[in-house]
Amino acid sequence: MTRDRGPLLQLAIDCLTTGEAVAILEQVYPCFDIAEVGTPLLIEEGLSALEALKSCCSDRRYLADTKIMDAGRIEASSAFGRGADLATVLAVADDLTIRQALDAANEQQGQIMVDLINAADPVERARQLEQMGVEILCVHTAYDRQATDVDPLADLERIRSAVSCQLAVAGGLGLDTVGMALDRGADIVVVGGAILNQPDRRAAAASIYALIGTS
Repeated sequence: MTRDRGPLLQLAIDCLTTGEAVAILEQVYPCFDIAEVGTPLLIEEGLSALEALKSCCSDRRYLADTKIMDAGRIEASSAFGRGADLATVLAVADDLTIRQALDAANEQQGQIMVDLINAADPVERARQLEQMGVEILCVHTAYDRQATDVDPLADLERIRSAVSCQLAVAGGLGLDTVGMALDRGADIVVVGGAILNQPDRRAAAASIYALIGTS
């Protein structure tokens, strides 16, 4: 059964081949709400990977982690045209790029998630983006910074107090931190390694999915 309202679990599928991605999806299904076709997979195999995953488990929503920085309408339209329900745009992109991506989403019944990764002032940028009509923001700790003492939940709490739109949070989350993310106002929790790197991926996903479902 799919959940239409938050909190939701977004499964970050950051692998390099469509075959591996399909295997992950089949192992974890149905314990996720949104399947994220990760940037590494998009770079290696393109949007055909998205089409393959969607044909495998069509009753879930699919996010293309396109991280759009330019050509907002063109690139977002490509993602939606190949079956994405959501596509990502970087918050550090020009406002015009973001607006054009939003236009493409409106035209093709999709949604844009704007990723606040490396925004100089994420709270102020979040306010600006919400005023532009962005419905989903992602508070994201970069993969390369996850081994440092950066706390994505601190930013999440500050941003939650500044905006009313949906917030996703990503970056090193697992069973021990998902609850804290929800307490701080996350509507979508993005989990990758804490599921994909476990010997029993389905059990790991089921535990997190159950925790989110009772929140």
